[in-house]
Amino acid sequence: MANLMNRSFSRREKILMLVLALVGMVGVYFYLVHFPVTTQLAEIEEQRAAVADDTVIAQARQQVYQSMKAELEEIFSMPEDEITVMPKYDNIQALMREFNVIFDGADPELSFDPVTVEDGVAVRVMRFTFTSDLERAKEILARLTGTGYRCLLDSLSITPEEGNLETDVLQVSGTITFYEQAD
Repeated sequence: MANLMNRSFSRREKILMLVLALVGMVGVYFYLVHFPVTTQLAEIEEQRAAVADDTVIAQARQQVYQSMKAELEEIFSMPEDEITVMPKYDNIQALMREFNVIFDGADPELSFDPVTVEDGVAVRVMRFTFTSDLERAKEILARLTGTGYRCLLDSLSITPEEGNLETDVLQVSGTITFYEQAD
């Protein structure tokens, strides 16, 4: 063994040892520097993508928030008597009491479509027909839309009563849609 240490290496052996040393240094470089840095860069890219996704979500939420805030400001700037509420489902008993007062003496024909629920909102469509003079018809329609409940008057038709063209008796028909909060 001592003889091996004192021995001089040939040129070929020196080149092979140099190549072996270079391969060892390249291996150490990849093991200690390149792979950890590449792994960290991949993790940073994943974090950047997650932050970008969170930013998009936050911007969408901000837009919804601003829209809701503007809508609330618009609602609260309205006069008190124009603000409507969306009651909890099933509000039919309260509506029927309102209709009894509103249509008093008008002898209406009322029919209700089946209630539909979409996105947490129950939609109740009521079809109505009644006969009345013009002033009473205006009053009834104003009271229908002024119940204080969220509603939309649609398909309104006001015509002279059939067979009664010379009097001021009118036949009024239409639909009104009431909106309620569905749980």
